[in-house]
Amino acid sequence: MTPALICWIRVLRPLFGRVNSLLPAFLSSIARSIVSIFLISLLLVSCSWNPQPPRSIVIEALKAQIVATQASISESLGLDPMVNLPKVSRVRVRQHDTLDVQGERFVHLQGTFDWQLPQDSIRMDSGFELYLQPGQRGEGWTLARPVGGKDPETQRWLLYPLGLPEA
Repeated sequence: MTPALICWIRVLRPLFGRVNSLLPAFLSSIARSIVSIFLISLLLVSCSWNPQPPRSIVIEALKAQIVATQASISESLGLDPMVNLPKVSRVRVRQHDTLDVQGERFVHLQGTFDWQLPQDSIRMDSGFELYLQPGQRGEGWTLARPVGGKDPETQRWLLYPLGLPEA
């Protein structure tokens, strides 16, 4: 060995000793970081594990609710029901939560939307409150309209299937 190599070994040996002692601490900090990232990801996924209906289903539910309201008003007035599918736009969901009512799970949405009847020049900006029920196997959705009393024991629901192919 040359004197220069011996000199370098003397200089570098203490550094390698420090690196060897720091290596386990460095690896354990990496492991802690990976575990932390995994736990945060799991927490975010579990907190957002709230079924969100597709936008097309929300629009279809709003149209169905308008048509049902039109039919109810026409019936109350003794008029023939006019089935006019409204044009729905600018749907803005402000609140989204999940409810369990009488053992049934509902997605409760509140927000605002614009709508307009065919051959009508006036566009309305209205608030909405929807109760949607996801299908048994995650397929399809059902609009649930509460009828009857406000007491959960006497509450009944009218159900309108959504997402069916048009005839």
